[in-house]
Amino acid sequence: MDKDITFSLADHLGGFAVWLEWLVVGIEIFALAVLLLGTLRFAGRFASGEALRRDAHERSHQLNQGRLVLGRHILAGLEVLIVADLIRTVLHFSFANILLLGGLVLIRSFISFFLERELRALEEQ
Repeated sequence: MDKDITFSLADHLGGFAVWLEWLVVGIEIFALAVLLLGTLRFAGRFASGEALRRDAHERSHQLNQGRLVLGRHILAGLEVLIVADLIRTVLHFSFANILLLGGLVLIRSFISFFLERELRALEEQ
């Protein structure tokens, strides 16, 4: 007897479930794009601070601005990934998926909390 009680909403939605699965993939790709854009913007700030600025204060300022941009993109990307995980869990409802989702949300919340604190500290500088 299977102890893991599962309910797959996807089994009851037919073709709509396939569309939702592709939507989840699209959301994850969008989150990845947000993270990559943040990385590129950080690289641009870093390069401009290193290549174009000779003053140490200006280089530090550009680096901090880049860190703020990257941090905001990371936070946004994590939030979007949580949306994808929520949809996936609703489609394939099981205790194991709920535990996985809870763990992911806990880890992402932990990262978000400390990243938000660091961003606030950078903004105050």
